[in-house]
Amino acid sequence: MNALNFLKHKSEVVFIYEDYSVKRAMDEFQVSGYTALPILSRDGRYVGSITEGDFLRFLLHYDLIDMSETEQIEVRDLPRRMDNRPIMVDAHMEDLMETVMSQNFVPMVDGRGVFMGIITRKKVLSYFNQRLNAMVRSYAS
Repeated sequence: MNALNFLKHKSEVVFIYEDYSVKRAMDEFQVSGYTALPILSRDGRYVGSITEGDFLRFLLHYDLIDMSETEQIEVRDLPRRMDNRPIMVDAHMEDLMETVMSQNFVPMVDGRGVFMGIITRKKVLSYFNQRLNAMVRSYAS
């Protein structure tokens, strides 16, 4: 099985651009309900990921009281603790499993680094849970 089978296409994924203001990115976060989002360049390349914690650390570090200040700072200028490591479109299940164990979502990119979408840990675990249940049922029969 190829990791591509688990892909949630870019058109279904909430992401932000690296040139978004911090204010706009925080608004996207609030609407999305997610705790981490992929960051893309305007030409569609995967740049990294940003978390709620990254925003919180930024706000606490700069002690910003006036949120209008966040309209002047771009996402690319925010320090991030870590980025979700992407996998290539032709990745095998072994590559996916190794990565998904340490990340809630795994970005998938093509050979040029262009973002194709994400694979969620939940989707991978659900797949293996269904397979396990099917095996248990077949042994019980």
